[in-house]
Amino acid sequence: MIQQSRLENGLQIATNRLEGRNSIGLAIWVRVGGRHESKRLSGISHFVEHMLFKGTETRSTKRIKEEIEGIGGSMNAFTGEESTCYFVKVPKPHFADSFAVLQDMVNHSTFKPDEIKKERTVILEEIKMYLDQPSQHVHEMIGELLWPNHALGRTISGTCQTVNRIRRVDLLRHLESYYHPQNLLVTACGDLEHDEVHRLAVQFFGSRKKKHPSSFQTVQLRPRARRSRLCFLQKQTEQTHFVLAFHGLSRTHPKRYHMAILNVLLGGNMSSRLFEEVRERRGLAYEIRSSIGFFEDTGALSISAGVEPNKAPLALRVIMRELDRLRKKTISKNELQRAKDYFQGQLLLGLEDTLDNILWFGERILYRDSPPKLRDIQREVEKVMPDDVKRMANQLFNDQNVHLALIGPHQEKYRKRTEAEIQLS
Repeated sequence: MIQQSRLENGLQIATNRLEGRNSIGLAIWVRVGGRHESKRLSGISHFVEHMLFKGTETRSTKRIKEEIEGIGGSMNAFTGEESTCYFVKVPKPHFADSFAVLQDMVNHSTFKPDEIKKERTVILEEIKMYLDQPSQHVHEMIGELLWPNHALGRTISGTCQTVNRIRRVDLLRHLESYYHPQNLLVTACGDLEHDEVHRLAVQFFGSRKKKHPSSFQTVQLRPRARRSRLCFLQKQTEQTHFVLAFHGLSRTHPKRYHMAILNVLLGGNMSSRLFEEVRERRGLAYEIRSSIGFFEDTGALSISAGVEPNKAPLALRVIMRELDRLRKKTISKNELQRAKDYFQGQLLLGLEDTLDNILWFGERILYRDSPPKLRDIQREVEKVMPDDVKRMANQLFNDQNVHLALIGPHQEKYRKRTEAEIQLS
């Protein structure tokens, strides 16, 4: 059972006790991500994340890593659209010491000029690395199509231009604005007591002052001309990589599980319709999948694949045909139940791991305050009926909601042929 408490300065604490576990998963969440940033300083949240590993007032970069890895633990961090997370997974006896390391990074990082200079180069190489990987770059392109002129449409790491623009004063201002108790959440999972985590949180964060939580620009979706829904990048690649995406639902939408089950049916596993039709039956792609992303006020369902360039039109045609089938034909109860069972099973398996556990419930608590209840989720999933899936397919897969990003060795004349393939009847 997830327990919660809050310090007087606003810092949230949430724990999930799993008896008999030898590991502890621990994370410090910050309510800031890519969508909180200005266009001018795009990538600054990711830059700050990198810098928190570069030394504190009492710990060097090397010592931070050695204190966690030296006891058999692991540590990492990520920056998303709406949050930043620093996490460790460590043997149970070393929980308190590991918490001390994480809080030191959040509370006392020094941002030394020489380390900023060095890390800027590292981030620039990271950006270039993804630009050189078409299967990654195409996902960045689709964001720009889905949310043009909005922070959600920009890449989390920023661009080489914006990263070069960020200065130490910008990083410190960002830290001051967002890394305060009212904007933080501590999550822990394993064989531990909530009171112990709360006590340590008071010790590490109790003297910090309270501020107002962060906010961001909400998404306003407007109808757009059809030509703006195709992003085409000519590049000499062995495969054509594409992402087909559709605006979806927010993480709190009452029908979000309709969309989640639709995703499983469409391309969420090896039994899905797209995997069966595109890979198994026709051999058009090695990798074909669908995925969903939920945000506070919007979301998306996307389909991605890499195919032989001259077979890309056929692959798109097959995919669009499957989308049309989901819109027009009601799925069987057996197929629906398999999708539900897969969704429920994957959720349960993921919650067995202490680290996966805190990453799952932490993100949900960060913006909702209340913890997710497994029984409620299971109940909502079981409520999904064949007609619900059909209605969701019609809501998402319509001609005004098709967005396609594509990278491959194609001439400009290929654009018209591609546009014709992504029309829904």
